[in-house]
Amino acid sequence: MRNKIIISIKFVFFLVILILALFVRKKNYAEIPIPGQSLDEYSYSWAGLSLLESGMPVASSGIEGNKNTLYRYVNVDRFFQTVSSGDPITINYPWMDHPPLLGLITGGYAYLSGVRVFEDTTAYIIRKPIIIISTISVGLLMIYCWVNFGYYAAMVGGLIYATTPLVVLSGRMIQAENAIIPCLLACMICISLYIKRKNDYWLLGAALMAGVATLFKLTGFVCHLFVLFALLDKYKGFNKRFWKDLGFFLAVSLPISFLFVIYGSVWGLDNFKNILFSNYNRFYGIGPNSLIEIIRNQRLTQHKFLPEVSIISGWLIFLGLIIKKQKNIGVRLTVLGLFSYLIIYIFFGSQPYGWYTFPFWALLIILLTKFLTDGITKGKQLMAVFFILLTILGFNISRIIGIFEFQPYANLWRTGISGIIFVLVIKQFFKYKNNLIFKILFLIMLGAIIYTNIKYLNGINLDYWWQNIS
Repeated sequence: MRNKIIISIKFVFFLVILILALFVRKKNYAEIPIPGQSLDEYSYSWAGLSLLESGMPVASSGIEGNKNTLYRYVNVDRFFQTVSSGDPITINYPWMDHPPLLGLITGGYAYLSGVRVFEDTTAYIIRKPIIIISTISVGLLMIYCWVNFGYYAAMVGGLIYATTPLVVLSGRMIQAENAIIPCLLACMICISLYIKRKNDYWLLGAALMAGVATLFKLTGFVCHLFVLFALLDKYKGFNKRFWKDLGFFLAVSLPISFLFVIYGSVWGLDNFKNILFSNYNRFYGIGPNSLIEIIRNQRLTQHKFLPEVSIISGWLIFLGLIIKKQKNIGVRLTVLGLFSYLIIYIFFGSQPYGWYTFPFWALLIILLTKFLTDGITKGKQLMAVFFILLTILGFNISRIIGIFEFQPYANLWRTGISGIIFVLVIKQFFKYKNNLIFKILFLIMLGAIIYTNIKYLNGINLDYWWQNIS
């Protein structure tokens, strides 16, 4: 009976975090990010809507391989303030820039909502499904942490991922990366359980998720790459068991991925190949400074940056982990997931578009969560743990009230930092093993970070977007 009550309480907290994640993503979702920052949001939905309405995907594309082109003023969400302003949108058919699944979800939702023309595909309608998808990602991140690091880590990771402003705002955008994230997390969960329980059903689940990921975008092949590395890590090389598992995995995943080729060949295989290779030959945005760029600057769109200390901290932890062998399966798999997507990111590009980096953030927050919770529960690197917490909290406060407005609180801030450092030094000096005081302090600081995350999000309106987000 007692165990059932504990499980019920844990499940309630799990649901509360999911509800919180949904709430912060839904508030002002149709206004911020401002519609039109990426035409892709409309293109995906137009392709799905037209496919359901007329049997052919029609949307906007800049790909040279498209032969059929129209020019139209589609004044959705006041994209054009007047019909005569700006250049018309290039409309192509059949649109096969990317696989159809995301368009079928967002465009299909618009169709079920009564939308029949492109002008009615407003952000208010088409962004609703992606909010659900990004909320599911929060749940999957918590499950992954729960499976590999325990319930406490799951709650901490869920709270951070649910409320980090950069993650929340990006989770409102109709980009295929937001659909690849839950597929990758689900794939990582399945592989974790397969390694622990040795049940082929979990490998089957990973294969299904990997196949589905590629139907959102070809970068979804990150799941295939991840499973390849995970199996190599499991079997320590190319032995018979490795080839058996890989063969089973590919026998399930590749036929699902091949559905995109079947879909494209409906309108002519040559036409499909022209578009595919034209897409491949687009401007390659990854330069020599790309690795520093993704660590230092967090892009939300092509031109908008929203720095996050939690993401930067995750990168630093990742860099520290890759130079030493990790015993924990969850940590190893997370590092392999990051390494897999880093390969995909460099191979496909494109640095100028923020959404290419979205999948990094979930995995970085998993590593950050593991680092923080290990520090509190095991007493590891407490100085570094509280330094990260203080930096995140201080950064949040400064961007909420501004540097100049922060000055009256400067002495209080200095006193708080000094107090924490003093207690940590005393602990190390006397080898004090009771971490209760640090657990309480951690929870207080985590609560303050979540509160300031939400407060900052509530303050982002149209004026703030243009004036303060560079």
